[in-house]
Amino acid sequence: MFIGYSFAHVANILLHILGGTIALGAGIVALIAQKGGRLHIRSGRVFIYAYSVIVVSAIFGVLIFEFRSFLAVATIASAYDVFAGYRALRLRGERPQTPDIIASLIVFAAAGVFVLAIHALNKPWSPGLTWSVLGGVLLLSVYDLLRLRLPSAWLRRVWVQEHLYKMLAAYIAVTATAGATIFPRLQPWSALVPVIIGEAATAAFLIAGPRFWQRPLPAKALVGSIGQ
Repeated sequence: MFIGYSFAHVANILLHILGGTIALGAGIVALIAQKGGRLHIRSGRVFIYAYSVIVVSAIFGVLIFEFRSFLAVATIASAYDVFAGYRALRLRGERPQTPDIIASLIVFAAAGVFVLAIHALNKPWSPGLTWSVLGGVLLLSVYDLLRLRLPSAWLRRVWVQEHLYKMLAAYIAVTATAGATIFPRLQPWSALVPVIIGEAATAAFLIAGPRFWQRPLPAKALVGSIGQ
């Protein structure tokens, strides 16, 4: 499997797989656990840490070892999803701050640069697969910028849903990437199917989820636990 790869390349791949495996497990636990409970907080913290490993190793993989268009797109999308989901907890319905605005603008610009670079360098890519992920993060970054103007009452009312949506988007990205990597011959469906199922589950969870929330999500507790 790793024939011809350098030691550093293999180590980076294994680190990426480890981070992805932990994120998949921790994400499921956070999803099914009582929102705001100790298990949700701890699994959420593990999910964010594991995702940091995924993103860093993916950046090294794309820039140094081997360029893969879908991996590059998934890295952009998932990194922003996790950042924005965590920031939703910090802001708790407040308007975006400077780091949030900068991140949204960077992601919006990076998506355009990526597409232009793919065409200029004649790199292979799957438009349907790429836009299924890239389009979602573009819309999300636009919405986050619109939060500068949206009514304050709306922001305070939906910040928990924003957190859930963005973290679920990150989870969808890692499952889609895993599917595309494990079943490369079945692309783009090996990645599109997890995206389709994940988006449907997200919609259902956001509609039905609040019925099962037994207490408010303690954002300060989660933020504090991540910083420990």
